[in-house]
Amino acid sequence: MNIGQQQFRTIWPVFAAGQALPHKVAVIDQTLLPHDLQIAELGNLPQMIQAIKQMQVRGAPLIGVAAAYGMALATLTDVSTAALQQAAAQLLASRPTAVNLRWAVERMLKHLLALPEPERALAAWHEAAKMADEDVAINRAIGQHGLALLQGLWLKSR
Repeated sequence: MNIGQQQFRTIWPVFAAGQALPHKVAVIDQTLLPHDLQIAELGNLPQMIQAIKQMQVRGAPLIGVAAAYGMALATLTDVSTAALQQAAAQLLASRPTAVNLRWAVERMLKHLLALPEPERALAAWHEAAKMADEDVAINRAIGQHGLALLQGLWLKSR
């Protein structure tokens, strides 16, 4: 989306200068829209869980991507199998009926547990970014399809 001539996504990783891995995730706080635009920076799994519970991130696709980034945040402190399974359980409990959240957590867990521990943190951030990109592409395709339908209806009404 464009805001003040600047391109934004609703969620993105935040890098510290000179660091290979992000250290935070930024989200547009959707509890304040449409009257106020504020960016929340989430630096750990508990903060992401709160953002999901408090609906700072809304909509099934975004909740899924937020959960994927939550798993990536969890790798900043511990990449062990037990820690990742615990992070997954905490995320799943944050919104138990959220289908996209469950899908994203399960995808991340399957992907990460198949890797040796030293590779997990970088892989988590790459997979979460991949999921965000996939979501953008899907939503863009939905919008293009909808636009064509609306244009067709408009032309028929003339």
